[in-house]
Amino acid sequence: MQSIVVIGAGMGGLAAALRLAHQGFKVTVLDKQARPGGRSSVIEENGFRVDRGPTILVMKSAFDETYQALGLDINQRLDFVRLDPNYRVYFHDDTYVDLYADIDRMAQEVEKIEPGAARGLDRFLKASERKYALGMDFVDRNYDHITDLMNPAAGVKLLATRSYERLYDQVGSFFKSDKLQKAFSFHSMFLGLSPFDALAMYSLITYADLALGMWYPKGGIYSIIEDMLTIADDLGVTIRTNAPVQQIVIENGRAVGVRLESGEFIAADLVVSNADLPYTYRCLVPPQYRRDYPDSRLDQMQYSCSGYLLYLGVDKTYSHLQHQALYFSEDYRANLDAIFATKTLPDEPSFHLNVPTVTDPSLAPDGHSLLYLLAPMPNLTAPIDWQKTAPLVREQLLTQLERIVDPELRQHIVWEREYTPLDFQQDINAVYGTAFGSLAQGFFQSAYFRPHNKARDIEGLYFVGQGTYPGIGMPMVLISAKLLTERIVAEWL
Repeated sequence: MQSIVVIGAGMGGLAAALRLAHQGFKVTVLDKQARPGGRSSVIEENGFRVDRGPTILVMKSAFDETYQALGLDINQRLDFVRLDPNYRVYFHDDTYVDLYADIDRMAQEVEKIEPGAARGLDRFLKASERKYALGMDFVDRNYDHITDLMNPAAGVKLLATRSYERLYDQVGSFFKSDKLQKAFSFHSMFLGLSPFDALAMYSLITYADLALGMWYPKGGIYSIIEDMLTIADDLGVTIRTNAPVQQIVIENGRAVGVRLESGEFIAADLVVSNADLPYTYRCLVPPQYRRDYPDSRLDQMQYSCSGYLLYLGVDKTYSHLQHQALYFSEDYRANLDAIFATKTLPDEPSFHLNVPTVTDPSLAPDGHSLLYLLAPMPNLTAPIDWQKTAPLVREQLLTQLERIVDPELRQHIVWEREYTPLDFQQDINAVYGTAFGSLAQGFFQSAYFRPHNKARDIEGLYFVGQGTYPGIGMPMVLISAKLLTERIVAEWL
């Protein structure tokens, strides 16, 4: 039986381990943290249970398919709730709009903001659906040669859908209102891109959210990780925590195992890294073997943004809140330029507000609420001292929450934690403290141009997760595990 070591127990690493074990490989997963999960970890304290990273999921079919490949049904093992509405979007002037999956209800909502916008909504969704179909043609495949990218029919569709335009500008061709332009363009930030720079192709994410639905598993996203760990045990996968890897051991140009920081050597026929790919090359691969990714190349790559997260336990419940919301600052462009262009602290942060206890009261003690805030921020290439800055950002966010949630909110906070770009770097080796994934999803870091899941310069070394194709987001890392397994099975079995 051939042996495989997986570095990192994030969702992509675990999914790869399960698939490979199911194919007959002997798999060991190593993680530096005390608890598996990576970006999808959890905090459990004082009766509160909060997902540290992702809080809801889209493209549920990727989760269904992962379990089906193992001969299992995820819907029999976990309890999923479809959100309705998907989001409540708050604006600076105390107005808001609810974005429903039900198109008729959503049309009524956008009409309240911009009379006549229902027609623009219909056109926008149809155009985004075409982009989704086009984009998915490039997602679920392995790449070996640039000719794998060549698809004349897709090129025609790329031009016909104007997918090459800038996202925010194209959204503006469907909606006149600044508020609706914000509401239907922000999704690219989850790929580490400003809507002012991202390709219009990425409106496919908005389509996936609204048309395919947003889902919450009872117990939170970490319940999926916990179930994966149960399956791993059933399949005989060895998972070792508190086991940071110091180096991928290479002999004669071939990966032969890993050495832990403790000095222990673990031999393996193949090594799969679920760690950030730039971190893997920069910190785990000896310099003499880094033909394809020397520091000079890594330095030139485009890295995604980071974020400041605030987790609050509150001794009240709020019937007027939705499960998930967004707050947009008045000067949307200035906020995004600070994050992506000037690498400075935004004057008025926009943020994502998640209140999972609206759907799942079990996450908090009786009569309490759990609030999760994520404010996108520059990554650690910015000259920001987070030891001094974190308290300032906290105050800004609490001030806005007092407008949205409760003017006396501060008096009801009974539990609190925060997570800064420094924590992303320290805990999960996220390069530059990136929050959503290390490598931004620009055109030349997508599909064939994104780092491949097989090292070309080191035999027996592979990659899985957001650093390789198809890219950032839980559905994408699950697809990456599928593509990796297909490649390894084809090459080694």
